[in-house]
Amino acid sequence: MSGPPHLVLEGRATSPGLARGPAFLHRNLFDALSPPRPIGRNEVTGEKANIERALEAVLADLKVSALRIEAQTGPKLAAIFGTHETMLQDAGLKIEIFRQIEQNLIGAAQALAKVFQGWQTKFRARPEDWMRERADDLEDLEGRLLREIAGVKTTVLEKMPPGRILVAHRLLPSETVALPRLQVEGIILEFGGVGSHAALLARALGIPTVAQISRALDTILEGEDVIVDGFKGEVIVRPDARSVADFQARVIAARRSGDADRRAARRIAVTEDGVEVSVMANVGSLEDVTVAIKEGADGVGLVRTEQLYLGKTTPPSASELLTELRSMFKPLAGKPLTIRLLDLGADKPVPFLNFPVEDDPFLGCRGVRLLLRYPDLLDTQLRAILEFSREFPLRIMVPMITTAHDISLVRQHAESVASDLGMTVLPPLGAMIETPASALTVPEILRHADFLSIGTNDLTQYTMAAGRENPLVGDYFMENHPAVLRLLRIVFSEAGNSPVSICGELAGNPAMTATLMKMGARHLSVAPPLVPFVKTAVRKAGRLD
Repeated sequence: MSGPPHLVLEGRATSPGLARGPAFLHRNLFDALSPPRPIGRNEVTGEKANIERALEAVLADLKVSALRIEAQTGPKLAAIFGTHETMLQDAGLKIEIFRQIEQNLIGAAQALAKVFQGWQTKFRARPEDWMRERADDLEDLEGRLLREIAGVKTTVLEKMPPGRILVAHRLLPSETVALPRLQVEGIILEFGGVGSHAALLARALGIPTVAQISRALDTILEGEDVIVDGFKGEVIVRPDARSVADFQARVIAARRSGDADRRAARRIAVTEDGVEVSVMANVGSLEDVTVAIKEGADGVGLVRTEQLYLGKTTPPSASELLTELRSMFKPLAGKPLTIRLLDLGADKPVPFLNFPVEDDPFLGCRGVRLLLRYPDLLDTQLRAILEFSREFPLRIMVPMITTAHDISLVRQHAESVASDLGMTVLPPLGAMIETPASALTVPEILRHADFLSIGTNDLTQYTMAAGRENPLVGDYFMENHPAVLRLLRIVFSEAGNSPVSICGELAGNPAMTATLMKMGARHLSVAPPLVPFVKTAVRKAGRLD
């Protein structure tokens, strides 16, 4: 008797690549917490002590997790654990848990779960993506604390044998710490977007991942043969002979093609009719810079400075920022460098600002708006970057420009800081085009900006009215929609001779390279591993006339 037929499941590709292996189903150890155990009044002090010990132990473990992830992938993900530390150190958290123990006479685990799950419910009910991600952080902390109280030192995930396809509802930050040493072949998730913690780490580690596979844990059985297609966003359960043969052929072809692309990436990309296109890298850490150089990037087109701030209780000083910049870009050896000013707000809050919760954070005080609201924060960054410009040729880029007034105010700040430093010439100052308003007012913006950089992720989000990490409107987030492409054409047309680069996800899609070049794109900035493939796409684009 033959077994059940193969099954194709459609999801969303969040980390590229192909993988095959037996499924490992990961379920949360504390999904079903035991019913509350009544305690006597004489046990209250002991239960409070259990909470104190758990908080202390988890805070120490968070520091270890941060160091481990930073060593493996850089500071961007490590900052998540710094944020968790800040959340646990909130005095109100302990008071609320203690109140549950005292008033309801329940044990430490039940009191903790009641408080955390109440918070999670409130956060998950909010419409903002970043608020729902905070619910994931709370769930993660709850699990860490419950394991500590129960004396469980390992997660189920850490017992996974090597070479498996991990299947889970979602992956929380504490669970991602184990991934680098588990030799995971691929990942299938029921929930998650391209900006989730799991997606970020999977891409950094090169693990093919498909998310938004509904009821994956109920559909896929433990040990079943599974193929993960991180290019198509497809999962094949119990693949038949034809599917296996196709998978093997694609793996071989991808390996050969990738090797050839990497060898060619050492050279500048030139089209058939002799047009040079620079393909640079988006980076956020020294590790990213190292990979960018290895993959043949022509320079750095976007530096994300947020990791220097996230998870910190106080903002770094100008001297601290300067030290970080020197360390990060020492290997770049004079190649072009564009540093984006701090892009906080929306889904990237920081504790030291004590910024109020906004009803619509993506339409609120973020990017340049936040910088202008906190001028000391802006001036400190400018001081460090301008000092660094004495040693390294660079450009400065301002995020989330909406009006010409935005960029004019930042220029005034830069000129003032430069004057204090005795500098008479500023590095080129550019505006990020990430809103329809800025795309439609390019001539006005260029009165105050030396160059433009199009961030297609946010431009798509605001044009299509679809959150880029919201699976409920994923079908509307189309970077190649005619409306988005029309805005790009307008920007290139009205920019004249001013340099224009593209640094969003669209720039890293080889299928769109020829289209972007025909619009006028000559500078693309992409994730470091994508540099060779985009350069190959440039060479294959044909003639541009």
